[in-house]
Amino acid sequence: MSAQEYAAEAVVWSRLAGLLAVAGDREEVQVCWEIGEQEAGLELLVDRLLGQGTGVEESARAELAVMAEQWGEWEWLGARIAALPHVGEEAGRLRVLQDGAQETRPAGFVLPEHPLAASVLVPWIVCAPCGRVLARAHRREEWGSLSFLAEGYVVFGPGLAPVVFLREEPGAAWEALAALRDGCGCDRG
Repeated sequence: MSAQEYAAEAVVWSRLAGLLAVAGDREEVQVCWEIGEQEAGLELLVDRLLGQGTGVEESARAELAVMAEQWGEWEWLGARIAALPHVGEEAGRLRVLQDGAQETRPAGFVLPEHPLAASVLVPWIVCAPCGRVLARAHRREEWGSLSFLAEGYVVFGPGLAPVVFLREEPGAAWEALAALRDGCGCDRG
């Protein structure tokens, strides 16, 4: 991760820590970032958010999901992130799905000789109004399970040719989230 990417992620981390109601909790999460204990900080943040029971906007939930993915904690924290209370009675436009959501393949998704050609796509974050999907791309292991870490990310949906982001590309998960957010115009008035 480059210094610029790390600094950008630190800004998101601070914003997510700011969701905590208790100043001591915010400081504790922030210290985890500062000492390089992002994994512990993410678990603490999610547990404290669940404990305080206040709603979390979907855009923040999506950023938290990507942060967990970035630090290798999605498999551990995904169900808890998806279970965070929503702001208001209805979920927002972006929805974070629990792992185990139905596998999918977008129509016409053919990537001959592409590193993700044989991947299984698991929907991860969706834009509810327009139906666009950010999926995690996994390899099917010999024993039938999906690979622990995603090999990449694919954004697809109505009117959008699939856009692929390989995990090893710097900031791939963040770029995929940006493509999902910016591609449809659902947030534009």
